[in-house]
Amino acid sequence: MHGPSLKRLSVAAAMAAIFAWAPHAGAAEKVKFVILTQPNIWDAGTFAAIDQKFFEQEGLDVELISPAIPSDGMKLVASGGADFATAHSTDVLIARNTGLPIVSVGTNHQYGTAGLMIPVEAGVNSVKEFAGKTIGVTGIPFNKTMLEYTLTKAGVDLKSVNIVTVGFTPIPLLLSKRIDALGDAITWSEPAAYNVQINKDAADKSTYKYFAFFENGVPRYYTFGVVTSENELKTKPDTVRKFLKAWQKGLDWMVANQAAAADGVLTKYPAINRPEAVANLAEISRITVSPETAVHGTGWQDPSVWEAQAKFMVEQGLIKQPDVSKAMTNDYLPAK
Repeated sequence: MHGPSLKRLSVAAAMAAIFAWAPHAGAAEKVKFVILTQPNIWDAGTFAAIDQKFFEQEGLDVELISPAIPSDGMKLVASGGADFATAHSTDVLIARNTGLPIVSVGTNHQYGTAGLMIPVEAGVNSVKEFAGKTIGVTGIPFNKTMLEYTLTKAGVDLKSVNIVTVGFTPIPLLLSKRIDALGDAITWSEPAAYNVQINKDAADKSTYKYFAFFENGVPRYYTFGVVTSENELKTKPDTVRKFLKAWQKGLDWMVANQAAAADGVLTKYPAINRPEAVANLAEISRITVSPETAVHGTGWQDPSVWEAQAKFMVEQGLIKQPDVSKAMTNDYLPAK
């Protein structure tokens, strides 16, 4: 069975591209969940929750919306056009800084996923050795901020590096040596894509060097997570709890059944590169858990991690000081 083909949509048109995966069961409550963008392997936990009927067991009929750009999800939630969305912690803090009443209620990834990546043949073994290199970046402002902070903290003079914006398809530029390194490579994405292009096993970690920002000076931060609105928490708290219970089960099932979870996505979207997807899901599953989730359960967020990230973003001039207690909560996650 193939899933429906999706188009990238504006916020106004997104509501017309809602597609349902959970079966309609009588009086099941309908909820709308905006995934990050086009469905891909990073949605494996969500598809697992649907395919394994975890949402159905909670009495929920989940409709997924694929937006044109990731930030549209938060706008839909804030306006009441959707109940939940996928968003980064960074985007939540920025959104709240602009007045959007968005709240993170659970995190998919326990660790930041961006960092420096360079082919092993470059002989680079530390961040300091990126001096003199041409580094390609996507253009995401916060990622560039983390890159420059990491380089400076390692003693690299920013005037000695050439940082160029290359968008979201940087591997051809890396292979053609028009750039020396990637400045905001995603730990579970570009490494696998690079390996496939050089005919290596997608999961081979010996072909490149990777330096995660959160391990090189930047405070630890969360990436993908589930967000909702302050109004949703106030008016439909039981719905939020039921959604998160099923969502958490989906993540746990994904981690425990990675091959089947990958198939759950690839069967619907066979155009996705299988070797890359399998390698990506292994890394995604690794960062879905942490010592904190062992104690509190999958999806749990440490308030101190949010506080440290917010402080960093304020210091970098990206936002004003937010009230982190309003930006995130663990109160609706299942008790461990």
